[in-house]
Amino acid sequence: MKAVGMIAAMSMESQALLRLVKEPKRIKMGQFKGCRFQLPHWDCVLVECGWGMLRAETATRALIDLVHPALLVSFGIAGAVEEDLNIGDVVCAESHFLLRDGNILKRKESSTLSTPAKSAVEKALKPRGARLYSGTTVTTRGSQLIPKNRKALKHPVLEMETAGIVQAITGTEIPLISLRGISDGPQAPIPFDLEAMVDDNYNLHPGKVLWAILKRPAMLSSALKMSANSQTAAENEAIAVLAALEFQIPIQSSR
Repeated sequence: MKAVGMIAAMSMESQALLRLVKEPKRIKMGQFKGCRFQLPHWDCVLVECGWGMLRAETATRALIDLVHPALLVSFGIAGAVEEDLNIGDVVCAESHFLLRDGNILKRKESSTLSTPAKSAVEKALKPRGARLYSGTTVTTRGSQLIPKNRKALKHPVLEMETAGIVQAITGTEIPLISLRGISDGPQAPIPFDLEAMVDDNYNLHPGKVLWAILKRPAMLSSALKMSANSQTAAENEAIAVLAALEFQIPIQSSR
């Protein structure tokens, strides 16, 4: 049975998936915690990396050293850039970019879902009123501001880890699938400046979030709504991941 490595940043994201599988066993990968479980076609090893590129890169390298996976799946929540994506929709990224100093830098093309896997994901999401899109990840430090040339990007979504994962697999032939559930965007923006809430190492400071809410009590209802939207997005992308892994070969090509 082939191994698939799975990378999620937050406990909310990993737990959404683990609730859907049987008998996950806790494991450690250096400084990172994870789980191992079986699917009909896959030996699955999941690592929870925490926020940010550096943690994602380090965790991915630890995962590769442990199991030498035939496939990597990055999954989690993300923010939509345009109004064409709704909360709970899932984007399968075909390309990965890095936002640095206001510039969009190309990182890597990704593997795409095979036609049967794509159909299975679409079918699994339909009862939840969500759709699957092919798109683009843009890794940021938390900034929600994208340059005007974003129009060249297909369904761009903002997240904080994929560029680190791409760095970890550079020079290998390990294919990568990236599935992201939409938790925020123009229709439901993050109610605070996320970039101001993290340090240079992408550590989130809950105290800063709490202080921002205390200064603007009206923000609390928006924060609660964001939390609910994030949970919906996490549940949907977990469903998408498992639907794609129903197949021994869930990818169409690696470019």
